Amino acid sequence: MLDLHCHILPGIDDGSKNSEMSSILLKEELKQGVKAIVFTPHYNVHRISLEEFLRRRENSFNKLMQLPEAKDSGMKFKLGAEVYFSTKLNEMELDDLCFTDTNYILVEFPTDEKPYGMTHTLVDMINRGYQPILAHVERYPYFTADPTKLYDLVEKGCIVQVNGGSVIEGNKIVMKYIKWGMAQLICSDCHNPENRAPNLRDAYTIIKKKFGEEYVDWFDKNARDVFQGRYVDLPQPKMPKKVMGMWF
Repeated sequence: MLDLHCHILPGIDDGSKNSEMSSILLKEELKQGVKAIVFTPHYNVHRISLEEFLRRRENSFNKLMQLPEAKDSGMKFKLGAEVYFSTKLNEMELDDLCFTDTNYILVEFPTDEKPYGMTHTLVDMINRGYQPILAHVERYPYFTADPTKLYDLVEKGCIVQVNGGSVIEGNKIVMKYIKWGMAQLICSDCHNPENRAPNLRDAYTIIKKKFGEEYVDWFDKNARDVFQGRYVDLPQPKMPKKVMGMWF
């Protein structure tokens, strides 16, 4: 398994607070069966310069790589970021925010209301050669209220990620996204060992029970293609339909 969204780098965001916590999280990733990780600390263009963020990320990664769990685990690592949405992204070169040696970039949205310029900005990113991955889409009420808005973004070329914790909790909209073919990646988004720990094995176990082993293989293949910078060949998603106030 591969974890493409996590907050294990020490002391850089609201995830791991120090090397000791990073060590615990890496051990749990190994226990879960994870073989490759993309580290995705939060980045917000309105709060920190790109240069300062990259400096902090490099320092944090170097600190992490001093841990035996990182040096001797045999896991493969890449750097990325969880980029908070802004129309300013269209004014920036985004290569350093993409997963290492790929054009994949993880984008997070506000959880209160749909941001102005979302579709235009994402389409512009795609036209510039970047591949947006939409982070934990189950958190955004404007997609839950009208899943066709998310469908439109998938149709335009965005990849959708959901959190393992939401799968484990049986989040209904996540299960519908998977059923509709509108969720293509499952990641842990782990932050700490207490209530947001690595959980991919447990999430995949549930996916296997509910949808079959072929879905597990499909999610795993998508993650491998993203990690290696390959094109993700996605099936046509199903358009959500609203009947009697319910989405099917």
